Amino acid sequence: MHLQEIKIFLKQRLSSKMEAVELSSIIGMLIEAVTGWNRMQQIVNVNTELTKEQQAVLENYTEQLLAGKPIQYIIGKAWFMGNELIVNEHVLIPRPETEELVEWIISYASIINKPLSIIDIGTGSGCIPIALKLALPNSTLTGLDISKEALGVAEMNAKNLNASIEWMEEDILNTAALDNTYDIIVSNPPYIPLREKKDMQEQVLNFEPSIALFVSNEDPLIYYRAIAKIGKQNLSKNGQLFFEIHYDQGKAILALLDELNYHAELRMDSFGKNRMIRASLK
Repeated sequence: MHLQEIKIFLKQRLSSKMEAVELSSIIGMLIEAVTGWNRMQQIVNVNTELTKEQQAVLENYTEQLLAGKPIQYIIGKAWFMGNELIVNEHVLIPRPETEELVEWIISYASIINKPLSIIDIGTGSGCIPIALKLALPNSTLTGLDISKEALGVAEMNAKNLNASIEWMEEDILNTAALDNTYDIIVSNPPYIPLREKKDMQEQVLNFEPSIALFVSNEDPLIYYRAIAKIGKQNLSKNGQLFFEIHYDQGKAILALLDELNYHAELRMDSFGKNRMIRASLK
């Protein structure tokens, strides 16, 4: 089959699963993963016949999509702040709202205008510290995670993007204090209460790591409390906490931070949802 015929075939197979705009982009990503052709090269090669092996791989990828597997896990990569990252079932797929958190940190760092020591707690794919290191090359970055497998992915991503980062394997819920002092502690921790599982997309529930998503219904702020307490021990003078949060937990986290003697600021994302917090000790 020629590439144009394959595109038509894929649209027919997948049209019931996704919207037309999303479908076009995903088909392009699948074809690039199999052939190595970018969008322009796909246009040039529209009448080129794919090998039987390439067609077989595309068929396999299509079946995985129909089963709900995210395209990023199928092709093994995602993009964050313009950087291509390896992703697999051990790490979350980076989200656009997390880019906004990183942009806020970069904006803050530009005002401070000095090299900073920054740690990302629950680093996953390493998307946050890698993006910060590339934007703030004179700053020192550390990524911490409980998952050895996630840290393995993060290390590969940092190596591929020439980002010098220290990695730490540690359970933050069983850590009273860290060994170093930091100007910024940033975290996008697990924050979705288990009761919300029933409302979530199957592709998230079935394929993304639960350990990075969910917290108990009884104590959904457990990670924010633990990290804020560590901040009292490990933030430098005028140091800052930056958090990504659940859109309806803003008031509760502000109250928690106030109890722990922090000044805190809540910020909306581009969708108008409360999504980020910056805090410093009073």
